[in-house]
Amino acid sequence: MQQKRVRAAYLGEKASLDPFAAVRIARASSDIDAAWALLMSNIREEQEHVARGETIPLELRLRVRRDQVLGTARAIEAIDTLFEASGGRALAEGTYLQRAWRDAHAGRVHAANDPERALQMYGAQQFGHKVDPGMY
Repeated sequence: MQQKRVRAAYLGEKASLDPFAAVRIARASSDIDAAWALLMSNIREEQEHVARGETIPLELRLRVRRDQVLGTARAIEAIDTLFEASGGRALAEGTYLQRAWRDAHAGRVHAANDPERALQMYGAQQFGHKVDPGMY
């Protein structure tokens, strides 16, 4: 969408030639790649425990939740960064970016993506406090 966009506010400048747009894309893609790499690493570690017939340790389960909610936050920030750089037309109903923005924000409010609870549990466990097993 941005590759072909011409910015009316900047005398017809192509959005793809805007150096600040390139920086936004670089930052957003790095955040998404980092969240994905961490997610895949965590899943591999969990699968190793399962393959050995072991229970997944509490510390790993809490770390996975920590990384999952922070990965969601990184993805939302990346989408917001790109959305903000997309101009007013991105708000039009039916555009891909508007739909992706709306869907991502709708998913963010699901209880599974509640960062405060997941981060509090991880932090409490790191301090040596008991964490209720029904909460993670």
